[in-house]
Amino acid sequence: MRTHATHRQRGAATLVVVMVLFLIMAMMAAYANRNLIFEQRIASNYYRSGIALETAEAGIDWALGKLNAGSIDALCVATGAAATSFRDRYLVIGADRTITTRLPSPNPLAPIAPIAGCIDTAAQGLVCQCNANGVLATPAVAAATQFQPMFGVALRNVNRPGLVRVQVTACTSTLAACAPAQEANAAAAGLARSVVTVDFALLSALKVPPAAPLTVRESVDLGTPGLGLHNAETSTHGLLLQSGGAYTGQTGRSTTLPGSPVRSALISADTSLATANPEQMFAKFFGMAPGTYREQPAIRRVTCPDDCSAALLAAYQAGARMLWVDGRMNLRSNTVLGSAADPVLVISDGDAVLEGPMLISGLLYTRGNASWSNASGQPAHLTGALLSEGQFAASGQVDLIYQRAVIDSLRNRSGSFVRVPSSWTDTQ
Repeated sequence: MRTHATHRQRGAATLVVVMVLFLIMAMMAAYANRNLIFEQRIASNYYRSGIALETAEAGIDWALGKLNAGSIDALCVATGAAATSFRDRYLVIGADRTITTRLPSPNPLAPIAPIAGCIDTAAQGLVCQCNANGVLATPAVAAATQFQPMFGVALRNVNRPGLVRVQVTACTSTLAACAPAQEANAAAAGLARSVVTVDFALLSALKVPPAAPLTVRESVDLGTPGLGLHNAETSTHGLLLQSGGAYTGQTGRSTTLPGSPVRSALISADTSLATANPEQMFAKFFGMAPGTYREQPAIRRVTCPDDCSAALLAAYQAGARMLWVDGRMNLRSNTVLGSAADPVLVISDGDAVLEGPMLISGLLYTRGNASWSNASGQPAHLTGALLSEGQFAASGQVDLIYQRAVIDSLRNRSGSFVRVPSSWTDTQ
């Protein structure tokens, strides 16, 4: 009897030990499961935060692209005439290079509402808003099993010439869902928010403005009845011509400062031009090599085998103000290109041949020889300046009128926006 009781006691002890072990294993499993859930939540938060940060970075690149693009509609899509560019819609660039926002800009440290933005919808892809009044509506988000992140772009004044501050707010859903007032709901819904700020600088389209309506590296033929060169700007001493070679032809149609003889405003055999090669002349006025300048984001490249007038006018009407013509440029149409308030910069990568009457406001630069003939009896005017790396020849009634306001507009208001190094900050 005692033997059986002993065996029963041993069995009970074993059962207790096994139960204790099972309890310990269950506690360990529960603890491991708790850690796993915790790690999954951390990984999910990191993933959402990464999506929000990448969306904000995409918004910075999007804003930079739009600031360097042409005319757009309310959906931020490129369009033609009768529209404004993103730059003109939201910024005012003064003659002194000061950049201010058209819409009210609060204290640099205060929150600011986005004026434009995009959402990556599941059904339609990227849907953007660029309303002229700067009101960014909250889009309807369809039920989906994937993220539909959104970013909004705000512009701030920096109070430094040539600079504008861009702040992009991004959310893994709509910006309204991630608003500070909805912070608790956003956290409960597992949403992430990121705010990135970057400074953009306006890289001038014209680093060193010419001082005369005509600047030529080689010789100049003023023709008959003589090219009309006009400059009444005292800041340039009424200079009419700078050439590295000699000039020939009649000068009777030219005008300079009152009381100053025309021939004293015609400078030939200029050493700085005569000794410079074409690339050096280009870099002198534009501040960089031709190949580098051509790849600027705000440059619109134009290819036209025959008459370039229509292509240049179409590009200008689409919002482009810096035009690069690949190869030879022929202009034969009676057209109006540019205006005194909104001039155009045209660079020809070869010879430039202008024939007939036309009105151009801006700066023409040719990397080869240039000529302009007009026997129509109608006006053929360039208000601004013409520069040639080769020779220049004129015939008929052609006038080049130097206007400082046009040149200053190209120098201070036109150009490409670029990122300022080390200006990136992630505020949230």
